[in-house]
Amino acid sequence: MIKDELLNSLGGIVKRSAEVFSNEDYEKIYEIRIRTGKPLIFMTNEGEYFVDNNFKKTRNIDNAIKVEKDDINKTVELMSRYSMYAFDEDVKRGFITIRGGHRAGIVGRVVLEKGQVKTIKGITGINIRISRELKGCSHNIMRFIADEKKVNNTMIISPPAYGKTTILRDIGRNISNSGRNVCFIDERSEIGGGVMGEVKNDLGLRTDVLDGCPKVFGMEMAIRSMSPQVIAVDEIGTEEDVKAMVQAFNSGVSVICTVHGNDIYDIEMKKSLSTIINEKYFDRYVVLGKRGSSFSIYDKNRSLIYKG
Repeated sequence: MIKDELLNSLGGIVKRSAEVFSNEDYEKIYEIRIRTGKPLIFMTNEGEYFVDNNFKKTRNIDNAIKVEKDDINKTVELMSRYSMYAFDEDVKRGFITIRGGHRAGIVGRVVLEKGQVKTIKGITGINIRISRELKGCSHNIMRFIADEKKVNNTMIISPPAYGKTTILRDIGRNISNSGRNVCFIDERSEIGGGVMGEVKNDLGLRTDVLDGCPKVFGMEMAIRSMSPQVIAVDEIGTEEDVKAMVQAFNSGVSVICTVHGNDIYDIEMKKSLSTIINEKYFDRYVVLGKRGSSFSIYDKNRSLIYKG
């Protein structure tokens, strides 16, 4: 259960507060915001919830418990299993993946070495993004993406926390179970819910995962060694990402990817992505509404073909 997974990685007043919510509540919670000296916030589909000094749920921020530095320190120790050095590479990128595949973004004092991030110390804030499988959530989208003959190159677009990764995971699983070899490039261990290399989520019968691997390297590695028919990758955006995708396209591999943005025209304004859009590498664009409440699908000419 999500609640049990989280409680194992929380300490101090953060854990006591998290215990207040029921298993049913955790089906609605999608983020937990933990900041030193600030109210502990549980983000839900119904809005913000807090916990008061009597350890009762409340919607009133004025009565909310505030997090102390020691609460964050205890939580970080549990998240890292008392071995922060084991998560060095993840910490450099600003997160720790905890039990259940939930991603804990972290902020604090950034230590640089030769112009590169070496680590983050004195952590002052944590944002836990709840990872959950919603099998079947891509059901109404699949007919526009894949059939017996072809998997369309597809870009999934939405702002953060709208469900892109959840949709991507389900699409990949469906394609895999339908008979095609799929490789997920899971840079942040968020798609497979991996912890220390072990994938927790069901990604399909014919799926391989490059866990914790940077996208630009992972796509090339997959093409060379795993002969995928489809590569699925989350949160593209850099010119290096685009070059790796073009290599995949030119190798005859279909690509399903996600990107941050409000709509196609927002994505067109990004220099790194405009070329592959204008050259019509993608056959489908899926634009998600808030928390997956709606979606629109466009063809390679950016013409609307479905709204649902």
